[in-house]
Amino acid sequence: MTPQPDVYDVACLAGGTQRVVDTALVALVVTGRVRAVAPGELQVADARRRHPVEAAVLDAVGTRGRRSVETVRWRALGDDRVTGVARRLRHEGLLGRLVGPTAAGRRLLREARAGVADPVRRVAVDGLRRLDDPALPVAVLDPPRRPVVPGVGTPWELTFADGYDVARRTREQLLAHHLEGRA
Repeated sequence: MTPQPDVYDVACLAGGTQRVVDTALVALVVTGRVRAVAPGELQVADARRRHPVEAAVLDAVGTRGRRSVETVRWRALGDDRVTGVARRLRHEGLLGRLVGPTAAGRRLLREARAGVADPVRRVAVDGLRRLDDPALPVAVLDPPRRPVVPGVGTPWELTFADGYDVARRTREQLLAHHLEGRA
């Protein structure tokens, strides 16, 4: 059994491999090794690897250009260095096959919840939505902003003509807005 479970073990017990990836993303952003170049778009700033999970996420971001958060998550969730955390915790009797943490795993989570102060541990225990700093969830959680391209049913005046906010709207919101205007 792991003598001292790390933050990624706690993340896996609390929220599975998705939480492991989110925790690594926050750790990499907080330490400056990955930067958010735009909301939802990440770029490696420093490729130093301190943990296998962080190495998997750095590899998912890539060393050239930028990559969307969704792509990073998708790539990292398929990496053996991430899935290996859950496998090891199952082998150690901390994580059940289907139902989440065992009694020993829940005990470890209770201990980890005591005194959670830094953002990386907060994400590991409670998830991204519980962060105090609003910039971190925007960098790591929000999808990248993409312009809305005019198309069938989308009014031309709602594309980029009405400003920056339109880049955050979905096609469904634009169509709903357009249909409300007709009524």
